[in-house]
Amino acid sequence: MLPRLLAATLVLGVAAPRTAVGAAPPYQPTEHEVKAAFLYHFAQLVTWPSAPEGADLTKPVVIAVVGHDPFGPRLEAVIGQETVHGRPIRIDRAPKVTELPDSPDILFIGAGDLAEAREVVAAVKEAPVLTVASIKGFAQYGGMVEFRITGDARVAFDINLSAVERAGLKMSSQLLKIARVVEPPR
Repeated sequence: MLPRLLAATLVLGVAAPRTAVGAAPPYQPTEHEVKAAFLYHFAQLVTWPSAPEGADLTKPVVIAVVGHDPFGPRLEAVIGQETVHGRPIRIDRAPKVTELPDSPDILFIGAGDLAEAREVVAAVKEAPVLTVASIKGFAQYGGMVEFRITGDARVAFDINLSAVERAGLKMSSQLLKIARVVEPPR
């Protein structure tokens, strides 16, 4: 239930209610809990190319983290028990994309710098994989979704719509309304 609450709060811009004097302050999710909730909603609001006839539509939606994992156990805590259109979520982790057991649907890239992140994106370039990272310039230079922190300390994201479309993915208008769409440099 936490992801729905986090995302609804973020998407709708609902402010936390004021608490009475002496009352415990409302729970404030961490940056990585908010990012985990966004990964879950990306899975719900992105459309992948149609599955071939006879494909197993009960197989899990795979969300993978490669490289540095900033989430730790928070990823499982926030989205591990959720489903996406009736399909369970499976979370995979590996130091390198080539060490993942299966091709993921969503790939969070925990790279140390933009050059390293671009290498990972190149490794999945031919697959319908939504690539996500928290590295400045990631979306502008070939990644699909770049998390950023706004001036008022909120998690926001940029989308490279050209990269999304090249992978055969489609973004929901709900995502595009709350994102900043960026273009690659010319």
